Amino acid sequence: MTAPEPQAKTGGTVLFVDDDVMVCRSMGRCLERAGFQVTTVTSAEEALAKARGHRFEAIITDHNMPTMTGGELIDKLLAHDPTLRGRIILTSGDLHTEANESLLKRTGTRGLQKPFQLAELSLAVRAAVAKAATLTAA
Repeated sequence: MTAPEPQAKTGGTVLFVDDDVMVCRSMGRCLERAGFQVTTVTSAEEALAKARGHRFEAIITDHNMPTMTGGELIDKLLAHDPTLRGRIILTSGDLHTEANESLLKRTGTRGLQKPFQLAELSLAVRAAVAKAATLTAA
């Protein structure tokens, strides 16, 4: 009996940012199983370097990170590439604060409250990838 063929990665390119290595590994695997091509990094600085060298269709970032918040990262990503607007997803355990809601509105970022369901994340990423596809088609 042969092993099943790996699923083709056709769901889009995703950058996943979280300072927790285990979260990066597990979420990266889950998103890959959903068909996405995933790059994971454990710092906002790494995320900026990756985003400057590669065009991702969706970016998912944790909010509470040690050297730069997800909000600061989002501002820097959008300054570098305004077409990322609407293709960034912010995850946080305290998403529904006035400051975070203002950030989401100002940057066009989608928020996911932790803990979230994998199906929720997958739908949010697919929506971001679809938005990227409309940009390329235009």
